[in-house]
Amino acid sequence: RNVPPALLTPACASLCLQGALSALHRSQSPSCARFCRTLIGCLSQDSPARDRSPLLASLHDPARSRLLEAAMTVLDPPGLRELFRDHLRGHLRGVASHRVANHGLQRLLDHAPEDVVEEVLSELGPALEEPLARGHPGVLLALLGAARRHPRLQGAALRWLFQVGHAPSPADHAPFCATPHPL
Repeated sequence: RNVPPALLTPACASLCLQGALSALHRSQSPSCARFCRTLIGCLSQDSPARDRSPLLASLHDPARSRLLEAAMTVLDPPGLRELFRDHLRGHLRGVASHRVANHGLQRLLDHAPEDVVEEVLSELGPALEEPLARGHPGVLLALLGAARRHPRLQGAALRWLFQVGHAPSPADHAPFCATPHPL
């Protein structure tokens, strides 16, 4: 029922667990959801960082983060919703700007249901410049990809995008006219 802690950190064991998640997902086994929840539960239990949730600490650790990302790619929408609301909500600015944790946020956005993407957009939208300034454009791309999958969110995503770097919105531009350049 539980994943032995020794399997959570060694690179080889981590790869084996990632492979198992992928295989269970492809086989459409009902065990996949249970395995994901068990794995996330194990990653949520122990952490050397006392000032944040153990799952957030796992997201900041390169080896554990890969396991968590793998779980996010196969977790069902209710599980992703629970993961977000229990562990990530309110911490997105730090996660998006962290050199390792931002990848987990990208995986969440790649698979999240519309209500989770909407919450991420409302929390992270005003601070999109921060991950970009730290060299993490993948967060912005994942957010735009999620908005593309959920058309109702496209307008809000574009508004936040155009505010990054104080770029004017398309409505503020005069119609674009291309003039031929002499060769």
